[in-house]
Amino acid sequence: MFNKNIKLFLATAIVAYAVYQIIETYVGNGIMLILLASIFVFLYFKNEMILLAFLKLRKQDFPGTERLLNKIKNPKTALTNNKGIIIS
Repeated sequence: MFNKNIKLFLATAIVAYAVYQIIETYVGNGIMLILLASIFVFLYFKNEMILLAFLKLRKQDFPGTERLLNKIKNPKTALTNNKGIIIS
């Protein structure tokens, strides 16, 4: 949805404002803003369309899942290949 640079900019801006809030003795606001910034950092590393598709799969909405997966422009770069993980 968002460009990766926009996600990083939003995360750094929110963390900077969180530090300002903590300095101004509004610690609760600062902690909540840091948690909000962690969402943008998480979405920097994960493709949000895949996350939304997994939520649709849990509800067994297969047409909605297919519609979300078709919105991914380059699946080769969106999906990772984890051959190093051995599950026994």
